Amino acid sequence: MATVQAAVNDPSRGDQIRSLPCPTCYMCGTEGEPLYEGLKDNLFGAPGTWNLSRCPNRTCGLVWLDPMPLEEDIAYAYAKYYTHRQQLPGRSGTAGRFLKLGLVAAYDFLLRLTPVHREQKQLACMYLRETLKGKLLDVGCGDGTRLARLRDLGWEVYGQETDPHAACHARDAYAVPVHLGALEEAQLPDAGFDAIIMNHVIEHIHDPVRLLRECNRLLKPGGTFVAVTPNAQSYGHRSFGPSWRGLEPPRHLFLFSQETLRDAARRAGFKRVDTWTTPANAHVIVKASLQTRSSPKQYKSRLSEFSRSILLAGYQFWMMLVHLKDKNSGEECVLHATK
Repeated sequence: MATVQAAVNDPSRGDQIRSLPCPTCYMCGTEGEPLYEGLKDNLFGAPGTWNLSRCPNRTCGLVWLDPMPLEEDIAYAYAKYYTHRQQLPGRSGTAGRFLKLGLVAAYDFLLRLTPVHREQKQLACMYLRETLKGKLLDVGCGDGTRLARLRDLGWEVYGQETDPHAACHARDAYAVPVHLGALEEAQLPDAGFDAIIMNHVIEHIHDPVRLLRECNRLLKPGGTFVAVTPNAQSYGHRSFGPSWRGLEPPRHLFLFSQETLRDAARRAGFKRVDTWTTPANAHVIVKASLQTRSSPKQYKSRLSEFSRSILLAGYQFWMMLVHLKDKNSGEECVLHATK
């Protein structure tokens, strides 16, 4: 039986996160090889240093944390997460606000001329805009913004969330029903939903296939399941390496590719499984990757807001061009499956 990882992740040394060694691949059982070592959480300040391993099996390639935080300690990794932050008004003056609005308008105009604009609209609705409406479950629904958007499209929505701050906001701001706690604890009936979605959730889960099986149980026959997660084989990962936003140790426990997502969905019992990658939110990933590389304070001091906006827009358009040639280069993987 594995023992709790000591040293830097020993809880006796303060507000630390206990962890267990995970030497073998969750998907295929192959012994992993080191990918990155000594990573820190430069975005939200979770304690500890973390290593990532990669499965050398060419038909797999899963990436995971080794050691991995214990389930009972993982909440420490979210203590300063963005869902807990109060949004403060900007400090820029009138000229700065007009400049920002002008940049946003110019960027949006150029973006509308490209295929990625339609992709962003589809992604915002989890690719369900043209799907026949019914009852929908959002697993890890966050602050409820997405649920409210889908309700406006005609869906009857229900959410599940483990973060009490986010769940409270979803209920108060959007009046959407949200179960606070693990999905299995909600005791929802079999085949109760026409569609189930998970946006950037599966990478946070200790047993992803188990969660997918539960989603399969809750879907009606012929129901649609859509999940979005960082793409371990993306252009951004190849470019930023250990600073890539998609890694996010210690909250991202597993990082998937199209192959590993399809494998997980089939193991969970889904019949028709499709995957693709998207560059729709490349600018968001790049922004946080640059922050991770230098720390947020250094990032803000090195570039003016104008320069950052131009840089991020340039990255977005460049990654869009890369994706036209390499369909596996998108920053996010999309899983579309049917029961």
